[in-house]
Amino acid sequence: MNALLLALLSALGGALANLMARSILRQTSLRAIFGLNFALIFAWLLPFAPFYFSLAVSPPALGWLALAIGLDAAANYAYFQSFAHLDALTASTLLALSPFFTLLAAPFLSPIAPPLGWFQILGVVLCGGAVLVLTQAQNAATSLLHARPHPAPSALAYPLVAAALFGLSLYPTQHLFAAGYTNPPTYYLIRAAVIALLAWPLSRPRWHGLPAGLVRRLALRAAVVIAQWLVLLYALEGAAPAVVKALADTSPLFVLGLSLWRGEKPTRTQVLSALAVVLGVALLWLGGR
Repeated sequence: MNALLLALLSALGGALANLMARSILRQTSLRAIFGLNFALIFAWLLPFAPFYFSLAVSPPALGWLALAIGLDAAANYAYFQSFAHLDALTASTLLALSPFFTLLAAPFLSPIAPPLGWFQILGVVLCGGAVLVLTQAQNAATSLLHARPHPAPSALAYPLVAAALFGLSLYPTQHLFAAGYTNPPTYYLIRAAVIALLAWPLSRPRWHGLPAGLVRRLALRAAVVIAQWLVLLYALEGAAPAVVKALADTSPLFVLGLSLWRGEKPTRTQVLSALAVVLGVALLWLGGR
């Protein structure tokens, strides 16, 4: 399947996962479910491991794996701290900068990533900028989000670091697949296990106090997240990280579409931003031909 289409399918999965997360977070906190989310992902993937597990046991393979998962784990730590120290509007807006960090890194990482054409560069910039505006508009309209007055300037570093590391982690991840060191489901299984273990001392959750119905919904969301991430990782096998990141981060466009389907009325800013995202996707599609 076309890598760009896979990245867009990842964005659709991300939109569904985000909507499910909003419902879940009405009943609990991010701290309570952060580690459990990755543990459930691991639990879903582990029984099928004999059918897909493939990992080259060599110093280069393990080194690249450690780098990719290390960057990703650090990004998730910064992500968690973003919502612990900032309101969701500020955190999610800054996190939306991730495609720009991925694009800025591209010239320095050209030995391990395919080059970008001008259509692709313009498409990433247009998609990233429009998604940034759309994310801010959507979150500002959500009554669940209450801004905290005067957040500490140092706290702004958390979402910025998370955005940068999420983008940068795609480069060693892509190299893992290109070199044949591992495959997407194996990488995602190991990633889930590592982050679940690291998240335990970070969040200190009390899982025994969670309602059974909530855990079932978390498990269902974990299945959606697995599908979202696997199509993103497979997209990396056929397209540049900056392009994949820009397309996969268009989830707010699909969230808007689902909101329209539910009868919600969009603002002018949301409509214009959505049109700009579509134009950016078209440029990326043209650049990938």
